[in-house]
Amino acid sequence: MIQEDILVLKEISYRENDKILHALGRNMGKIQVISKGSKKSNSSLRNSSQLFAYSKSSLVPSKDMYILAAGELIDNFYNLKNNIDAYYHGCYILELISYVAQENLHNVKIFDMTVSLLSHLCSLKNDFDKLTGAYELKLAAMLGYRPNFQYCINCNSLIKTEGKFSIAEGGVFCSNCVNYGNGINVTYNEILTMESILKSKFDSLGSIEVNKNILNIIRKFLFYHIGKDNFTSLKLIKEGKI
Repeated sequence: MIQEDILVLKEISYRENDKILHALGRNMGKIQVISKGSKKSNSSLRNSSQLFAYSKSSLVPSKDMYILAAGELIDNFYNLKNNIDAYYHGCYILELISYVAQENLHNVKIFDMTVSLLSHLCSLKNDFDKLTGAYELKLAAMLGYRPNFQYCINCNSLIKTEGKFSIAEGGVFCSNCVNYGNGINVTYNEILTMESILKSKFDSLGSIEVNKNILNIIRKFLFYHIGKDNFTSLKLIKEGKI
């Protein structure tokens, strides 16, 4: 029996009363869990076997997945359902994590930051893009794609003015080197903002302003390096179908 904190990323109906859960374990990484009987209204596993469920779980190894023996719900982020914009941003984060997380390879910082983001989304009424943008940049760094905002990627001089950010190279061409490579125009304040996001704890980012250009840079950078940009929930957000 394994004790593990898990976050349900996806639930799939299986047989008459069971579910297969795609989950992120705090210490186990991405795992698949079969939750037997959890579709029954009186099941003790019902609450811990739903999308967004964050619970202390008892898992039994079985072939290529785990069996959910017991689950004590910590949070189901219920308030996400009271704001459709917050809900779809939360769905996007689960979709993103489900794609980048590795089977049985864990990153406690990513797990804790994801739980923290969902909690913050529950209390926000707007500015969802600002928070998810900061999350995406810190996620990129945690995945090993930390961008360099301090030194020019061409001449290695300290960045002190506006420049161009290269998505492929993950760094800034300074104002003297902007003609040496392709990039997105970025102001010095935007550079400082993104560097501040990387240096700050996620829970203390409430006062940081993430404008549309910063969000565009962060998303293009993250999606380029993970090799995917067609997330269903994000498409719905962009098309305003929420």
